[in-house]
Amino acid sequence: MSKTISLDRLWHQVVEYPGPASRLAALEVAYRAVEEQLAHATAQETVRTQARLARESATSDPEDIQAKERELSRTIDQILPKVFRGGLLLSVWSVFEACVKDMAEHTRRERNLPFGLQELRAGDFLGQMERFFEAVLGIKAFPDKKVRKQIEELKGLRNALAHHDGNVEELPKSLRATGDKGYAALGLTMHEDLHHDYVVPNAEYVRQSLDLVRVYLETLSEQVYDTLHPEPND
Repeated sequence: MSKTISLDRLWHQVVEYPGPASRLAALEVAYRAVEEQLAHATAQETVRTQARLARESATSDPEDIQAKERELSRTIDQILPKVFRGGLLLSVWSVFEACVKDMAEHTRRERNLPFGLQELRAGDFLGQMERFFEAVLGIKAFPDKKVRKQIEELKGLRNALAHHDGNVEELPKSLRATGDKGYAALGLTMHEDLHHDYVVPNAEYVRQSLDLVRVYLETLSEQVYDTLHPEPND
């Protein structure tokens, strides 16, 4: 039997408590828009390039035509997915951090604490989360070690994309694979240039990452809210 929530409590939870719902909804809109715009940009770039090659085919050297065809392939297989999907993945992690910080700050204010999550010395952000919510609310931030590992991998890929353009040498060890097939199994595509091997997330990886963050944040948010604002006994 589902529990009944009073209107006052529902209002407080939805409006006054900084839950993740609005940011997660925005990510869903962004995901759909990214995939639509990526498909559109790919089609437009293909049409433009093919039309240009058709005009130039009679007068251009065959090697020049082949070079432009390779550049088109690079654009639609590497550059556009990296910009669209890689950029969205950065936003997914940004939303994750922002939502956690909102919940932690709400906790700090409700408990009138002299410190917040970011004042804790606990290694990285995930370590700060574990220490803060356990110490203040008695909540295990990551009761499922598998989920923690997945979020840690997402963080590592985000850092590699943001700071190293996806360089495989900067990936977490668990995301390093051998050859194209190995990376494909992880939801990544590997590409090469003259000096680097780098990865780009595919649509499935972005979708799974968004779902991972959504389920995690919704679960943590509910735990935090119910601990800080327990329902009164009748």
